[in-house]
Amino acid sequence: MNELSARPWFRRQGVLIQELIQPRGFDLRLVVAGGEVVGAVERVTAPGEWRTNVALGGIRRSVAPPPEACALAVTAAASVRADLVGVDLLPGPTGGWVVLELNGAVDFTREYSLNGTDVFQEAARGLAYGAVEAVALAAAT
Repeated sequence: MNELSARPWFRRQGVLIQELIQPRGFDLRLVVAGGEVVGAVERVTAPGEWRTNVALGGIRRSVAPPPEACALAVTAAASVRADLVGVDLLPGPTGGWVVLELNGAVDFTREYSLNGTDVFQEAARGLAYGAVEAVALAAAT
């Protein structure tokens, strides 16, 4: 790191270092709208691949996300004040979940629907509820 810190690009832009979380062959993508989880899938890697991207042959499976994953996703979305966001979670090395990334342009399909609900209706409802809350909060201040 000392050697890199002398480079002009490092002094101009800095660097981001991420801890490697060993791939386990799957992750979760949760859709958060208006402060609540409205959809989720488990994404599973293709044979011989470590990334879960569907474009690389990964598959999506409907899943009932664990409560701790939902709580983490909602907290992550709130930390960036996102109204609608996909939160990708990896299983942590010692249990629990780790936030991999947030996707502001999340794409989702009917597979994301939870407990027989329509994920698209739930996302719209969550966004509408969040907008009403924001207006009420602004009016109160």
